[in-house]
Amino acid sequence: MSNGNVHDFAERLAFSHAAGAEEAAWVRFYQDVWPTATVIVRIDAKSKYQEIGIDRHVYLPGGKILAIDEKVRDPIKAVDRDGDPYDDILIEEFSVWLGERHPKNKVGWTLDPHKQCDYIAYAIPRLNRCYLMAFELLRLAAAARLDEWKRLRDRKGRRCYPLDALNRGYQTRNCAVSWERLTAAISEQSVRSYGSGNLALPVPIIQTKQAVFEWSGDDE
Repeated sequence: MSNGNVHDFAERLAFSHAAGAEEAAWVRFYQDVWPTATVIVRIDAKSKYQEIGIDRHVYLPGGKILAIDEKVRDPIKAVDRDGDPYDDILIEEFSVWLGERHPKNKVGWTLDPHKQCDYIAYAIPRLNRCYLMAFELLRLAAAARLDEWKRLRDRKGRRCYPLDALNRGYQTRNCAVSWERLTAAISEQSVRSYGSGNLALPVPIIQTKQAVFEWSGDDE
């Protein structure tokens, strides 16, 4: 655990107050979601963990370790021209966008198949809200629906795409998606067809005191 500091919740909460309000808010959020969690780890230093999309580990009593990527909607930029806070999710198509078909464009966190986090925790401080999403379902939903989302406008008629954020020497490219639309797409990815729909038990073969069923494999 050399890439992060390990604390129990009492120690972590004390540290979070010293570290600032944002860390305190994250600690309270994880306590609310997983009240029986035993330990949390914040990945403080630049490391391989962060390269694969892990900012936090949450340890559960049964031994399971959850890997989480934390996103925060910039409180300064999270208000529109009318002063209303944005309540949508910025789906990052490119984390490095240098132009159409540029060879150094880099896929964004939403679509990156190499990320190894279990969840995305997407906080919007202006709304006092944080969304928790299973990453792989989110990635599949974005891959399936992004082209559709790019053509949409929000409830005030503003284009949802492209929304670019400037950085030093490059920019990120994003698409704004409402929580309702995003969760519908995630739910869609959670259900698939299965079998022929006409599954029936074959006639059993009685062996001693057991009934044995043998399928022909037609429904595989």
